[in-house]
Amino acid sequence: MLAKAFNNIFSSHFRTQNLQSQLMRNSRHGILRLSPSRSFTNSTSNSANSTTSTKASSKKSTFYSNLKNIKKPVAVWLPATKLIVAGIAIFLSGDFANAWYQNEYNKNLLKNTIEKGTQPVTDILDNEFIPRPLLIKRFKEILQPDKDQSFYHVICGEKGIGKTTLATVASREVGQGVIYVDVPENFEFFGESFGKAINFTFKEKISLLTRLKRKFLSETQEKENMNLPKWMRAKRAFEDVAQSYKVNHNKPSVIIFDNVDRLKNHPEIIDSLQDSAMKNAKQNKYITVFISTKGPILERMESRGTLSQVLEKLEIGDLSESESKDYLIKKCTAENLQFEETTRKCMINDDEVNKLYKLAGGRILDLKREVNKFLHGKIFEETKKEVMDNVENEVKAAHLFPNQKYYKIGKPIIKTLLNSKEMHYLDFRSAFYTIGDVEKVLEEVLACNVFEYHPGKHIVTFKSPSVEYYFKEKSDVFIKNYV
Repeated sequence: MLAKAFNNIFSSHFRTQNLQSQLMRNSRHGILRLSPSRSFTNSTSNSANSTTSTKASSKKSTFYSNLKNIKKPVAVWLPATKLIVAGIAIFLSGDFANAWYQNEYNKNLLKNTIEKGTQPVTDILDNEFIPRPLLIKRFKEILQPDKDQSFYHVICGEKGIGKTTLATVASREVGQGVIYVDVPENFEFFGESFGKAINFTFKEKISLLTRLKRKFLSETQEKENMNLPKWMRAKRAFEDVAQSYKVNHNKPSVIIFDNVDRLKNHPEIIDSLQDSAMKNAKQNKYITVFISTKGPILERMESRGTLSQVLEKLEIGDLSESESKDYLIKKCTAENLQFEETTRKCMINDDEVNKLYKLAGGRILDLKREVNKFLHGKIFEETKKEVMDNVENEVKAAHLFPNQKYYKIGKPIIKTLLNSKEMHYLDFRSAFYTIGDVEKVLEEVLACNVFEYHPGKHIVTFKSPSVEYYFKEKSDVFIKNYV
């Protein structure tokens, strides 16, 4: 009996050891895969109790053995994991702080720029600059709007009339709250020019978490903002700081878009800028000033319904006779510094001044061109012939020359303009009623540099003083033969 019980105990212990070895080889799933051993029958109650006790002890021993095997690798890599997690947390915190600092720095640059104003530099020499105090005063009034102003401005005039010079001089004198944006000839650089004017950087500093968030969470609005054209992103940045300026100073800031006629091939941008101008003027957020030569862009802006109702236009005209003559004399005066004394010598006499003024009138570009010819030794008669030939080519292009189709229609118009300097547009239009397609004819005639339509006043004038001079010189052809 005792021998048989001993054999049973030894057999049970042997099987338990085999089970423990199997559990050690499968330590990952050992605890979960433990299952009760098959029961062994015994002829006596003592051998059964002994077997049960041995099996319980074996299970407990196996559990703690497997638990120790799991704890050992955990104890090895847990400190390294803590270091890695801490490092990642420090990196992300630093990355976020750096992005926040850079973006706040960029915002402060924008705010400082609008506080000081752009203050554009003029590259006009002293002897080229023509002071026009009344216009400068009017410009400065435009650039210093009242807190309740609810309209925007369009400043227009012929090319070379001095619009840009007046705008830059007035902007520098006003300074605070005035942003000057010069639209470049190449549209592709408009966004960069806009950004440069307000000190806006297009490279937004974005933290790693934000980049991942945008990439994987599909934040459509933020992605769309990043894909906007540069000029629109710069405009939105300006609108943000303009709001802060209005709150701090209780008056709107001003943004000038010079040479907007260079956007003639992108009317959708003109429309967008004009829409923003009207909206922000009504909200007293900021005031927009557009500067443009006369032409399709100006006509488009004036024809856009309610948008034109909050538009105030200022037209820059030619120099007066006294301003023109002062410019010619100053341009032809040379300064010499000898023995610490400055001497001035004028190289043009009054008669020559009068002749050049009659030829070029008060158009700045024409004055500059003709006086430069004079300073280079070209005699007046040669200059006059060049001007007359150029105008005559334009007259022929408009079909107003003798034996051309609009010669008889043009003669009464020319006479009226020589006598009165201007005529109402409806009278000008009615002269062409006998022609088939009136609109097409008017477009054809006005496209040539002979007549000019002023939509604000609804009048027609000669295109330039040179044209008027030409018809006076050719009065026997265009006036005396008029019946």
